[in-house]
Amino acid sequence: MALRRLLGLKGIPGLHGLAFCFHGATPSPRPTHRRAPLNKIGKGGFGSVYLRTLPDGCRIAVKKLEGVCQGEKEFHFEVTIIGGIHHRHLVKLRGFCTEGVHRLVAYEYMSKGSLHRWIFGTKEDDATLLDWDTRFYIVLGTAKGLAYLHQDCESKIIHCNIKPENVLLDDNFTAKVSDFGLAKLMSREQRHAFTMMRGTQGYLAPEWITNRAVSEKCDVYSYGMVLLEIISGRRNFDPMEVSEKAHFPPFVFKKMEEGDLRSIFDSKLNYDGDDDQRGRTTKVALWCIQEDFCQRPSMSKVVQMLEGVCDVPQPPTSSRTVSTLYTAAYESSSVLPSAMQLSQAR
Repeated sequence: MALRRLLGLKGIPGLHGLAFCFHGATPSPRPTHRRAPLNKIGKGGFGSVYLRTLPDGCRIAVKKLEGVCQGEKEFHFEVTIIGGIHHRHLVKLRGFCTEGVHRLVAYEYMSKGSLHRWIFGTKEDDATLLDWDTRFYIVLGTAKGLAYLHQDCESKIIHCNIKPENVLLDDNFTAKVSDFGLAKLMSREQRHAFTMMRGTQGYLAPEWITNRAVSEKCDVYSYGMVLLEIISGRRNFDPMEVSEKAHFPPFVFKKMEEGDLRSIFDSKLNYDGDDDQRGRTTKVALWCIQEDFCQRPSMSKVVQMLEGVCDVPQPPTSSRTVSTLYTAAYESSSVLPSAMQLSQAR
């Protein structure tokens, strides 16, 4: 079936008559004389994203991938595996298509956009500021999605690019991890170069910078950094900040040692009652961002700690090595491009 006929993708340059394979129910192939305009809603690490409404009214996010050099057979194999992964906290792959060098994937559309929008929004977004209960719901959902990728898939999947832009939210603010598995479409060398070139500052584990072995513990580190931003409502690095809070993680470690974790919570929120859950969540984040990857918990352990199934011991003090390493990286690097969004434009 022609992709243009099914999705009306004539607005995407270079795509003509591509066959589109859908997972699950197949949308009606009946051509329509009037098509809604195809909207480009984002561009990032893997390419451009377009919003399309199918004839049955279902909205999907179509990604035109860039930098994927696999052959068609290998691409079909890997994407079919990704399409077979189903979890409440993972964005669902609806289909894919290939022709020549062109590679497209289609995902469910996430109406609330990315987490980035909700924790780093403008002043106009204050009316929709997420309360703590909603933030914790997002924190826990994201952890469960990553735990599934690391331990419950038939083949372990390391995301390689966890950050607020890659955590999408549905109508009920259920968190779903996006872009998982796409790093598998690249060779090891391509993946490392891609991550170093397009990974986002402040989320990459030290292993990426020091050329040590990359494992699922890199995702744990990135998750911990995202967790700190959700808790504090600010970025982990603020070049406009002249105080010791400019690089936030070392400041959090300091406040933990002083027994003053409350001072790192988002000041825009009203905190009533017990701080135990917020304190526990902060300690989990500090375990996740340990320099020594062996000290970082697995994502399944993170879920248990967040849910209160097990105690969260006091995390070790962060070494100065990571702080120095990342401060140097921030000062010597420009802002890197953000990853592709599957949701509405920010």
